[in-house]
Amino acid sequence: MSTLQDFWCTDELALHTFASLPAPDLRNCARVSRSFNRTAVQSVLDQHKVWNAQQSADLQLADNPNDLDGLSALLLSVHVKSLASVTFSLERVNALQSALKSFHKMQRLVNRMESLHTVYVNWPSDDYQNQPISDKMLATACKCVEEFLDTIISKGCATLQFSGFDAFASKYKMKKNPAITAAEIPRAPTAERSSIWEGARGYLPSRQTRATSDVSSRLSEEGNYSRKPSRFSISTPWISLTPSPKLSQVTKLTTFYADSAGIFRPPFSQWTFALLKASAVTCVTLCFQDIPDDGAESKLILDRLAEAIPDVTTIRLYNARSGLMKDVVAWLGRFQQLQLLQIDPACFSAGDNIDDLELQALARLPHIDQLDSSSHFLCAYLASCRSVDGGPLARTLEVVMSHTWTSSTESAVSAFIKDVERLHNVILEAPLQCPQLCIDLSFDCFSDRAKALGSIWNRLDSPVSDAKEVSFEAPPCFRPTESGQELSLFLRITATEDEIQRGGVDKEVIAFCRMFPTLKEIVLSPYVPSGSVIPLRKGGFDKLKSVCPELHCASLYL
Repeated sequence: MSTLQDFWCTDELALHTFASLPAPDLRNCARVSRSFNRTAVQSVLDQHKVWNAQQSADLQLADNPNDLDGLSALLLSVHVKSLASVTFSLERVNALQSALKSFHKMQRLVNRMESLHTVYVNWPSDDYQNQPISDKMLATACKCVEEFLDTIISKGCATLQFSGFDAFASKYKMKKNPAITAAEIPRAPTAERSSIWEGARGYLPSRQTRATSDVSSRLSEEGNYSRKPSRFSISTPWISLTPSPKLSQVTKLTTFYADSAGIFRPPFSQWTFALLKASAVTCVTLCFQDIPDDGAESKLILDRLAEAIPDVTTIRLYNARSGLMKDVVAWLGRFQQLQLLQIDPACFSAGDNIDDLELQALARLPHIDQLDSSSHFLCAYLASCRSVDGGPLARTLEVVMSHTWTSSTESAVSAFIKDVERLHNVILEAPLQCPQLCIDLSFDCFSDRAKALGSIWNRLDSPVSDAKEVSFEAPPCFRPTESGQELSLFLRITATEDEIQRGGVDKEVIAFCRMFPTLKEIVLSPYVPSGSVIPLRKGGFDKLKSVCPELHCASLYL
């Protein structure tokens, strides 16, 4: 029994006692001994629902850097030496100065870690992105963020995710003729360098250093963008994050997520594209909802991505703005090593006609073995494969139909079944081997939609007098006409592992399984799984097998 347990009898009582202390006293207690440090730090982390920091730490940073939040607690810890997954969220940080102090603290924490695997940085900046900012403050901010990001990469981060990072987007504009040569890049007059620029240059590497790093290529910021004039100075010297020359030597990045396009625009983009180009990135997830409306700039971002990650094997796309998918589909045809492609059905809004997309280049990609999207896009892609130059494509393709279930009315259920049948028929005609069809269902409200669907089944199962209330000519079921094709179902439900294993959602899950009597496999998952797979309990499996006799696998993806 530890000294702390000798005094308080249990760790739980010690944690409860420490949690009642004010922040200054907690900081002092954390410095008394190693056992006091562990308990004092954990008492703070418990308040922020961080149960095992070394495995997963979701840190919501406080607006006041002096507050004892989860990040401050980890900085006090002498026990946490590595972070498998850490989230830094600045949603509550309302001032730029506070954000920069938070980045300094984040860098200190990362720098102390022996290893780091997954990092997610969420930096929304709606409160100050349109506020005027001096050149010196912008240079300070760029240097601060640059040092933090360089430290992350130096610690061997393998998975990096960004959200936000649009604090300074309004300070830059794209040139009319991007990617101009180095000789054409405007230089600040000598007289101006002795004023504001002299104050800012201490925070940035020299212009000569940047000029030698491929300034005339598409990865050069000054060749594509210029800074907008501000009220603080007549001239606007170029200020941005500068990639470290050691980036290619230290990076271990393989997976990259961008939940917003801000990280691909100045002042962050030069660092981002340099990192991607230096890393062996094989998997990228991109959200194009806030990509610039300017067609030239959006195409420039896509071109630079294609140049930076030509050998990527997995691409996932979400929430593209209206009218963008025509360019995106053409862009996807440039990734010759692509194996898995997932396009969220929400990418195809009213402004995008899937039938008008040029899919030939995408259909010619030789290595795609899994395609995940809406039934309409999948049908269009498979149809385009029949007309590819050079004859049929001899490869195996796993088809995943993604669908967001927002209604369980009879018309909606009937339309869904028809979509599945249409896709199945197109698969049979495609010049590809598609041994498995997976239906991936997400929900706006799982319990309500399952209850409404269950009501339809109850009316169909009731005596003839009640069944007349249902307009279906036949039960809403999908049965493949080709016996060799396996059918699997992936349900993204709002339930915990305990609720699922205790049978708390068996009735709801069965309502959806009944639409697929020949189902071979089912996977139940929360919306954001952590990656572990466990089998469904036998009682639950037997219930599902009673409506799907061919079922041979039921599992939870947690």
